[in-house]
Amino acid sequence: MLKTVVFTLALAVSATLPIASANDVHPNLDANAILTQQHQIRTEVEQRSGRYKDLPAAERESLLREQDKVFTLLRDRAAITDLPESDRIVVFNSLESISAIVNRAPEEKLVCERTRKVGSNRTETVCMTAAERAARRDAASKMADRNAACMRSGDSCVGF
Repeated sequence: MLKTVVFTLALAVSATLPIASANDVHPNLDANAILTQQHQIRTEVEQRSGRYKDLPAAERESLLREQDKVFTLLRDRAAITDLPESDRIVVFNSLESISAIVNRAPEEKLVCERTRKVGSNRTETVCMTAAERAARRDAASKMADRNAACMRSGDSCVGF
């Protein structure tokens, strides 16, 4: 009896939801929406107007370079998912770089890369902010320094 009630409620709720067609693309994956937004940003950057009027030259050049990557990869595409995974990562990283420049928050820029786990041929996508990458690099450097000091001293370095 309970199964019948749950099934009936689920059927009623699903009937009221809008039906998505196979051609609907999520806005975050829609290549045309991304390109339109990037063209708007580019226009303001090149005119040095709006929020981009005081953008330093180096940041402006970096932003335009990242946009060029996005324009090249998304040309003639309906969605980001039409790209091979390696190109999707390039587009994602470029959009994150653009966002960091626009929002003046380079330490919050998310960077993704394909890495292989030690002892495996399988790759995985690992994403970290610039601040997280710096913290991981510093921790690894400190650990390497500790290990080197331990090896030089010849002491048992357990528990430090």
